[in-house]
Amino acid sequence: MESLIQKLEFYLPYKFKLLLRGSQNGFTPERFHKLCDNKFFTVTFIKVKGTEEIIGGCNPSVWKSVGDYSKAKDSFIFSFKSKDNFKDSILSYIKDHNKALYFCSNYGPTFDDDLDIYVEDGYDNKNYNFIRCKQQSYEKKIRDTEDKFLIDDYEVFQILKRDH
Repeated sequence: MESLIQKLEFYLPYKFKLLLRGSQNGFTPERFHKLCDNKFFTVTFIKVKGTEEIIGGCNPSVWKSVGDYSKAKDSFIFSFKSKDNFKDSILSYIKDHNKALYFCSNYGPTFDDDLDIYVEDGYDNKNYNFIRCKQQSYEKKIRDTEDKFLIDDYEVFQILKRDH
C-alpha cells in the first residue's frame, strides 16, 4: 500500500503521516483508537484478503470512542481493483450527512454500514472479526458483494498540508 501513497504524494500538495499500520500495530479497535482518535483529516486504506482490492475512506473530522454516529459533510469512501489499476476505481460521496461515520470503542474506521469494521463480540482488545461493505449512507457501493471479508492489512494516515 505504500506505493499507492507514494504515487499520491507526488501529485498532491499534502503529505500523509502514517498513524497506524495493522501489520505493525495490530488489528484491534483498542490500537486504532489509541493511535487515531482526535486526529483531524484521516484517510484509511484497507487491503482485502485474497484479492488485489484496496478500499477505504476519508474522514475530514476526528475519530472518537463514543458510541454514536457523526456528521461529516465532506466524507467519502472509495475502492480500487488493485494498487496498479485506477481505471475501474469507485468514489462514493456521503449522501446522509448525519450518518457519515460511526464511533464506538469496539469499532475501527467505520463509514456507516458502507464500510463497517468492528469486533462482533464487543471486546475492543480482540482482532476485528466483522468487516463488510453494505451501501447505506453513501452514494455508491464500493464492493460487488455485501459478504463479510477479511483484511490483509490496513493503514490510517493523517493528511497534512506540505510545508514549503
